[in-house]
Amino acid sequence: MKQLNKRTIAKLGVIGLAATVLPIVGAGKAFADYAPQPGDIVAVGGDTPQYAVDLALNGDPTSGASGYDSTATVNRVVSFYATPDGNGRSAYTNSVTTGVPSAALNPTDVLRAGTYPVQRVSSSGAAVAALLADPNENINFVSSASEPTAAQQTAATTAGPGHTSWGYLHVVQIATDSVQIAAATTTNAPSGLSAAELVSIYSGTVTKWNQLPGNSGGSSDTIIPEIPPSGSSIYKTLVADLKTANGGTAVTLASSVKTVEQNDPSAITTAGTPADAIVPFSAGRLNLWNSGYFHNPATVYPGGTALTPGVKLLTGAPGDSNAVYNSPIADYIIFRQSDITSTTPIQPGSTLNWIQYLFAKTSGQTWTPFFDQPGGQALLAAAGVTPAYSDLGDVSNG
Repeated sequence: MKQLNKRTIAKLGVIGLAATVLPIVGAGKAFADYAPQPGDIVAVGGDTPQYAVDLALNGDPTSGASGYDSTATVNRVVSFYATPDGNGRSAYTNSVTTGVPSAALNPTDVLRAGTYPVQRVSSSGAAVAALLADPNENINFVSSASEPTAAQQTAATTAGPGHTSWGYLHVVQIATDSVQIAAATTTNAPSGLSAAELVSIYSGTVTKWNQLPGNSGGSSDTIIPEIPPSGSSIYKTLVADLKTANGGTAVTLASSVKTVEQNDPSAITTAGTPADAIVPFSAGRLNLWNSGYFHNPATVYPGGTALTPGVKLLTGAPGDSNAVYNSPIADYIIFRQSDITSTTPIQPGSTLNWIQYLFAKTSGQTWTPFFDQPGGQALLAAAGVTPAYSDLGDVSNG
C-alpha cells in the first residue's frame, strides 16, 4: 500500500482555514487530514521551533535527506504546526466581500483519531500549558523556544484531575538560534542597532533615524518599530532584553509600535514604508527563508517559485559603540518525566520507548537518541538552526 506523504502528515490542519469558511457537510467525524492513531506520538509547539522539528521528522526537500518518519514501520511522530499554514502564516477572516475588517481566527486540530477538533496551539507557552492540561496524554511532547516556568514545573509535580504527579517536565535542548533585528534589504536603518538604541526606539524616545547616536546624517524618516504578538517567544525575548538594557525597568512600548506576525518577512516588506520598518526576527527562520524552502502560495499545485524574503538582519556596528543586538535562544523538546519509564516500544519489536529512541538516554542505554545523531542534526541544520543537543532534565526559566 502506498504510504502517506510524511510532510503532509506532519503539517496536519494546513487546510483547516478552508474548513472555517466552507459549510459543514454531515454530522459525522469525517476529517480531511490524517488523525494520529493510538500508537502515534503527538506533539504541539511554538512557531519558532516548528520547522526544526518538522524537517527532523519528515526530511529536507533540498538535500533529499529522510527524517525519522521515513523509517517508521508502524507508528508515526506527528508534530502539529503552531500556524495553520505551511508558510508559517496565521489565519484571518475573509473581508473582501463583507467589507468588515479582517479578524484573527482560531484554527483547530484533531489531535487523535476519534476526538473532537480543539483550538490549535500557537505558541511555546501555550504548548507547555496544553501539555499540563492533558491528563489523557493526547499530547506526548511539545517543542518550545523557552524553558518551562518554575510554576509550570511545580504544576507537573502536583497531582491533578485525572492524573498523578508527572515528576517534572523533562527538557532537552536540540538546537540554538538567536533573535536579531530584521530590516528591508534596502533600508534607512543603520547597519546595526544596540539594545540601548532599541530601548529608545521602542519607547518612542527616538522616532527618526537621524536621531540615533552617530547617525545624524541618516534619514529623517519616521521609524516604524514592529513587534510580534505578546504570546510569542520573540516578543518575550525582546521585551526582556529591553528591560535589561533599561537598567531593570520594564520598557513601556510606544503607541507607534505595531504588532505583526512573528517571523514573517512581509511584516517589513508590506509596511507603509518598508525602508523604515524593523522587527525582531529568528535568525534560524531567516536562514530557512534564504534557503528557498518557502514557495509562492498563490500558485496552484505543484507550486510556485521560491520566495525571496526581501529582508536582512542588522549585524553591523551600532552608532553608540555598544554591541549589536543579538539575543541567543534555543529550541527545546519538553515531555513528562513519568513517560521516560514507559515500557511501550516506539515500534513493534523495538526495545526502546519513544523518548529513549528520539530524545533522551536512560540508565544503561547505549542507543544515541535520533536528535543527537549526525543525521538528525543535519536535518536541524537544514532548518536554519544550529544543532546543539543537551539533556537539561529538570530545569525552568524562573
